[in-house]
Amino acid sequence: MEKTSEPISRRSFLGTAAKVTAAAALAPTVLRAIERNNSKELNVAIIGAGTQGRILLRDSLRIPNIRFKAVCDIWKYSQQYAERSLGKAGHQVNVYEDYREMLAKEKDIDAVIVATPDFVHAEHAIAALNAGRNVYCEKEMSNTIELSRSMVEASQKTGKLLQIGHQRRSSPAYMNALAMIKNDNVCGRITNCFGQWNRPAQPQLPWPKRYEIPAATLKKFGYDNMDKFMNWRWYRKFSAGPIADLGSHQIDIFSWFLGCEPSTVTANGSADYYPDREWYADVMAVYEYATSAGSVRAFYQVLNTTSYGSYFERFHGDGGTIVISENAAMCYYVPEAEKELPGWLSGVKPVARDGMQVIPFLEALAKKGSSAAAMKEYQEKNPHQFHLENFYDAVRANDKKKLTCPAEIAYGTAVSVLNVIPAIEKAAKVKISEAAKGSRGFSGGDIMKTVKWILD
Repeated sequence: MEKTSEPISRRSFLGTAAKVTAAAALAPTVLRAIERNNSKELNVAIIGAGTQGRILLRDSLRIPNIRFKAVCDIWKYSQQYAERSLGKAGHQVNVYEDYREMLAKEKDIDAVIVATPDFVHAEHAIAALNAGRNVYCEKEMSNTIELSRSMVEASQKTGKLLQIGHQRRSSPAYMNALAMIKNDNVCGRITNCFGQWNRPAQPQLPWPKRYEIPAATLKKFGYDNMDKFMNWRWYRKFSAGPIADLGSHQIDIFSWFLGCEPSTVTANGSADYYPDREWYADVMAVYEYATSAGSVRAFYQVLNTTSYGSYFERFHGDGGTIVISENAAMCYYVPEAEKELPGWLSGVKPVARDGMQVIPFLEALAKKGSSAAAMKEYQEKNPHQFHLENFYDAVRANDKKKLTCPAEIAYGTAVSVLNVIPAIEKAAKVKISEAAKGSRGFSGGDIMKTVKWILD
């Protein structure tokens, strides 16, 4: 690919797309935008080297000039796994059990990845921010609105960057879908949205007995026993359950594409399938949005008892429907009858799916000027890699405005998601107050002017 001296921002990407059509946006504009300024090596540490931490380690290692210096985890199994994996990649790291010791001793760290259970996200992220480090923190921000808000306040107070792991916001596929909606008007007026994440029945995670964490260590870090450490997502102290663990990714897309946070939510949840667990395994929620074009209703479901249908988001309008997913095979467009297609889509051969003729728009975009090598690179990158690249690029530039999901944006999503729980428990419609929506609940800062570019 052709090298560029400056990475292209999402705003400039959509500005280009508006001029040369969404087709040219992916090929080659978006692919060129993916390239980063990798000239400065960044020293990175990670707190939490479990399942998600390993994914972020793997994808960070695919990015040039990232040097891991330290790993922190309370479980020796994860410590050893991360240390060996990084060692094989040529990174010699110091290993810690307590994040406080790591932050005190590692003086040359530029950024910290936080991939611990949700209930300590705020504790770990705020400590790193206060220590002068930039932070990439996995979603959900926290299992409470109050702790989520404290993370935003810490980022604003310290002036350090805080990116939250809603990785779809850095995805070229999602950017192109949004360009199609905003620039090509493929959906017309959006009236309804749908999203789901269905997965099969989830057994409790086991652990090697020889690696059990001593009881005193578990207690020190807030766990009653090894089961709660391994299966923390199912317990109220440690998480907000599957609606946050999975649903926050997709509910975030509703707000992003619609350009506003929801005003109300109603919901129902089932906890009887797993009687030994505390959270709702299956949740169904209905949000109401007041967009500039009119009211929109969004239905969302997360199921942990069946995998049928997998995961995707769908936007319905009077002009057509667009389906988007991190699974590229599930990205397609279905126009309404008599809908005039954008020029770059006309002539694209529809394919059969679920008894309908649909247009696989990513394949169409790939044929519009993108080289085979560029498309191969796009297809081979993991979803988290794009988001990590965005974070490291912003750290190098020391520019919060480059972040695709700063804490202010993620806070709005946390409020939307966490309000599902009282909606279930009260069996009533819950109003989401204006003061709790995104950066509108904070004083100062212009991040929304920069990031909420979809309304420009």
